[in-house]
Amino acid sequence: MLSFKKFNKRYALLCASLLLAIGISVYYVSYLSFLDKDNLIIPQETEVSKQDSKIKINADTDIVQKITYLKCNDEEILQTKPTENLVGLNIYQLKKVYQGWEIDKFDTNEVNMTLKVDSYCREHANNVFIGVHDGHVAVFYGKPGYKPIVKETTSIQVNKLMPQDVEDLQHGMVVQSKEELLRTLEGMQSR
Repeated sequence: MLSFKKFNKRYALLCASLLLAIGISVYYVSYLSFLDKDNLIIPQETEVSKQDSKIKINADTDIVQKITYLKCNDEEILQTKPTENLVGLNIYQLKKVYQGWEIDKFDTNEVNMTLKVDSYCREHANNVFIGVHDGHVAVFYGKPGYKPIVKETTSIQVNKLMPQDVEDLQHGMVVQSKEELLRTLEGMQSR
């Protein structure tokens, strides 16, 4: 026969193992049910008035989209009303539609979203002008006076140009095409 001490130890070990297995099972089941809501977790910085998937976009919800262009640090903010395909969506469904966007605020009155784009804004991407940078003729993204970004500095020294050309360059010479840019730069080099 087993001694009383051995029986108690085995019984205690069996009970502890059983309790541990039940605890792990309960945790696993509750964790899976939490993740089962479209397998999305709301980031902690997201502001949700009721942390519940029952909050939905309606026709009067303001959609505010903020786009940050990383190459020129410009921001574009667009505010619209939702289209028909967005009405009725909860935060989890909206995240599937706007993949890559961060949802900063989500409630029935307003949805704020941000997106970071590794590119130039339209103003910088679609416009080019010639100006002065460090005593040389340079090509800039954007428009004169609007946060210009140096695209390329040429070897053409400003002090070797005619006074009228220098004045035009200081104001910025907008060019409409690559061909016009090349013709203008060649003309300045030959003087």
